[in-house]
Amino acid sequence: MLNQMQIDRMLKKLKRFEECLEPYIFTKVGEVDFKAFVTDKQYHEIPDDSLFEPIEKGFTWQGENRYCWYKGEYTVPAELEGKPLFIKPKMEGYEAMLWVDGRVSGTFSTKIVYTGHGNHYCDMIKMNPKAGEKINIAIEYYGGHHCIGCQPFEVAPIKNYNFKYEGADICVKNYEIQDFYFDLQALNQMAEALPDDSFRKGEIINCLYEVHNNVYYSIDNVDWDTFMESLRKVAPLMKQVLSVKNPESAPEAGIIGHSHMDTAWLWHIGETIKKCARTYSNALSLMEQYPEFTFIQSSACHSNMILKYYPELFERIKEKVKEGRYEPNGGVWVECDCNITSGESIVRQFLWGQRFNRKHFGYTSNCFWLPDTFGYSAAIPQIMKGCSVDYFLTTKISWNDTNVFPYDTFYWQGIDGTKVFSHFNTTHHFPNVEDVFDRVNKGVKQKSVTNKRLLAYGFGDGGGGPQFEMVEQARRIKDTLGVPKTQHVRVGDFMKELEESVKNPNVYKGELYLELHRGTLTNQHTIKRNNRKAELALRDLEILTVANAVTKGEEAKNDEINPLYEELLINQFHDILPGTCITRAHEESREKMGQVIKTAKELIAKTVDSEGEDYVTLINTLSFDRSDAVFIDRKPGCIIEGEYAQQVYTDLDGNEKLILAGLTIPAFGSVTLKWVKGEPGGRSAFEAFENKLETPFADVTFSENGAIESLYDPKAHREIVGGLPLNTFLMAEDVPSAWDNWDVDADIESKFKPSMELISREVVSDGEVAYIVRSEYRISEKSTIKQDMIFFANSAEIRFDTAMDWNDDHRFLKAAFETTITEDFARNEIQFGHVKRPTTRNNSLEQAKFEVVNHKYTDLSETKYGVSVLNDCKYGITLNGSGMYLYLHKGGTRPDEKGDKDGIHRCTYALLPHNCGFSSESVIHPAYMLNVPPVQANGKYSAKQLMTVVSPNIIVEAVKPCEDCERAFIVRFYEAEGTFTNTRAYFCEGIDKAYETNMLEEVQKELEVWANGIEMTFKPFEIKTIKVTY
Repeated sequence: MLNQMQIDRMLKKLKRFEECLEPYIFTKVGEVDFKAFVTDKQYHEIPDDSLFEPIEKGFTWQGENRYCWYKGEYTVPAELEGKPLFIKPKMEGYEAMLWVDGRVSGTFSTKIVYTGHGNHYCDMIKMNPKAGEKINIAIEYYGGHHCIGCQPFEVAPIKNYNFKYEGADICVKNYEIQDFYFDLQALNQMAEALPDDSFRKGEIINCLYEVHNNVYYSIDNVDWDTFMESLRKVAPLMKQVLSVKNPESAPEAGIIGHSHMDTAWLWHIGETIKKCARTYSNALSLMEQYPEFTFIQSSACHSNMILKYYPELFERIKEKVKEGRYEPNGGVWVECDCNITSGESIVRQFLWGQRFNRKHFGYTSNCFWLPDTFGYSAAIPQIMKGCSVDYFLTTKISWNDTNVFPYDTFYWQGIDGTKVFSHFNTTHHFPNVEDVFDRVNKGVKQKSVTNKRLLAYGFGDGGGGPQFEMVEQARRIKDTLGVPKTQHVRVGDFMKELEESVKNPNVYKGELYLELHRGTLTNQHTIKRNNRKAELALRDLEILTVANAVTKGEEAKNDEINPLYEELLINQFHDILPGTCITRAHEESREKMGQVIKTAKELIAKTVDSEGEDYVTLINTLSFDRSDAVFIDRKPGCIIEGEYAQQVYTDLDGNEKLILAGLTIPAFGSVTLKWVKGEPGGRSAFEAFENKLETPFADVTFSENGAIESLYDPKAHREIVGGLPLNTFLMAEDVPSAWDNWDVDADIESKFKPSMELISREVVSDGEVAYIVRSEYRISEKSTIKQDMIFFANSAEIRFDTAMDWNDDHRFLKAAFETTITEDFARNEIQFGHVKRPTTRNNSLEQAKFEVVNHKYTDLSETKYGVSVLNDCKYGITLNGSGMYLYLHKGGTRPDEKGDKDGIHRCTYALLPHNCGFSSESVIHPAYMLNVPPVQANGKYSAKQLMTVVSPNIIVEAVKPCEDCERAFIVRFYEAEGTFTNTRAYFCEGIDKAYETNMLEEVQKELEVWANGIEMTFKPFEIKTIKVTY
């Protein structure tokens, strides 16, 4: 026998022999002549024949973002009857869709594809052709578009977008070559993967030694019959060695075909529609060829795209779902971002996803399939269970840049105590010996918990999915000694069996924080702002729609709301909302979400505007009474009649406002006010001299550049400033080590420096209600900020209304609030509650969380005093010691090379000292009031006060029409403080019955209604969904 060095050289030859064999898998048996049609238009069916022109080999077409359609016909000769036929196009382009007899039937790709599509190069056109049968073939090739890259300073070469046509071959498979090729590949990989002291490895090397002794490596130098005979001689031995089975205790890999499909990323949504059709039709083709093949598709939105644009394909998908081979199991409408998206929006993602799958497939998803999202909120387990979803799967936490997550099969516990069984599966690989061995034998972390792992194989991000080669590879290792047992499964079944078989799994409590891609909390300001504003505009619209329906005794309808919600849900996809797409996708999002906000406001006005031109009505859509100062659009030359404190103010956008105080608007109620001619009177509630200001709540000293260098609370006898002046702008160069629009690295913290040269400063309004100082700053050579600092007479809140003229690339901007509060954790609001995060950097886990997510507030409180930072559209914040640093801007330029320079960027944030600890009244209510101003209606409008809630910590997050449009509405309550609470909610007159439902609005039990009220008991952070009929 050869020595080890000699064996290694022999194995290299056999590995190379695979490459020599691969071109012989398909044999050419004919050609197809095509006509062509070049277009800029996206067609979703084969264009009319009159548009096509005859072409010859050598034909070329040009153009970025263009399509070339080819159309031809093939007649099956008698000798090919019953033999599966394939087509191998010799056409240049980016990626392509195959149509056979008018049906979408597969995908092609080329080596120039840079988005992981794979190399789908030869597709089946007919499984069992008949002699004389005419097969109509169309191929739609996309030319592609430029993407500059994703890494800092990356400049991908610009292609010439010139494409050549050289015909297309009709082929049959040489199944002997195919079988030999994949058997050899499996044995070669086993020889490499198995340990050197393995007897099984010795057996395989002996087999390969026999192969080496018999085959001819130089195929061109031997006649074909002799070559094939050499393969036939050793093929049985290879089969015999591969047929040796594993023991019962062998580890197991559950495998399923998959293609991670980004709704938008390095392409826009319109191209995603085509990517879905190419990918899913390819999966159906593989099902026809391989009866064991299964496929999972996770986003109901993508199924809806197929239903709308490729209905014939959708019907075939439905058939495969019924067979149990095509699994629409992801739970949600799109694979959404889970950091920034509101709690109610995540509920709607599940609600829309589950309802679509039930309606069209008769299928309820039991898995939340979310491989690529950039972190997972601790509110998710409760939402999942409320939407009949039991299992959570992801791959992303393995990307951590600091700490290795300790588990891959465990129970994940959310902030309310709900647990969901979770599994870190794998994607983007082959189901071959090498990858399965690596991901199971080496990849499973706690081998005492389970010996199983789910592997989803296939090319993805931009579609493509599995190739026939992958299914062939999987066949070789279904059960062969030395490799985990590898069988096709359905994900839902696999997770159920896994949960039943695990031993002593751990429980992980809290958020699944991704130690990477932290910059996605800040990148693309307008997209983030549009998300918050759209969520809240739709919240107001739903509440007022329900109130009107109850008043009129009509069904509460959602037909005008649903199209807006669908647009919102799509734009919460995990590359759109984080701001990590190409320019076109971002521009489309800004335009569409801007239209959502505009239309929602128009529908609100249509709902509430009433007669009475001398009147204005303010409507409180919050679930608690509000007495904060309100900013209303001023009727020229008028003030509000009555003993209200009021003053005039022209805001940063040039709009004249009337600021009004001394008014209480009841929960879900309204107050109608009368306009009268006049100007506000009354004296100022503030005293200002030199660089000092006395407010009813604080003594303020301003620094030379207008920040707050001292904020003294005379009631608490306490200085609040603990370092830099409050609201100091800090800027740093932002060039991450990788992933330009995604990442911010920890080393940036030492680069932040104050950056706020004061250009001008003036008092723009001073009166009974507020004192407003307008400042303009130069924060860099290219960017400026205008900001109104607003002090109130009836609140300790200091508000910063901000307009950023941002023109910088690779710069990060934040506002610093360094306080004297001493606490080792802060509360950051997340969906349906808050999490406590460390303000210390004691270990690598804490150090990794140098930027975290907050929604409307972050609070740093001792037991009897605290300070909050509130915001209306900012999500990234740093906690360090007694400081809170709100992130305002990030200037990444890849893959969106325009960066984040799309005009003036508006945001509002606030500092709120409170002379008590954290509570709903001190923090949560003010955060809601900053984000949800009263709805201003022209005329006399009386809002139907739908309900009142006794306990201030029980928040109504949503009031909405039922999905099926009944004389009923849905109320989403949640406990916001983290406190066990017994409470009552009282509803308006005319209420009939009340039911507790799950989040899919399915009734769980009827509730007793007395005195128009119901009793409810909440665990900390519990969500309750109540259906109320009228």
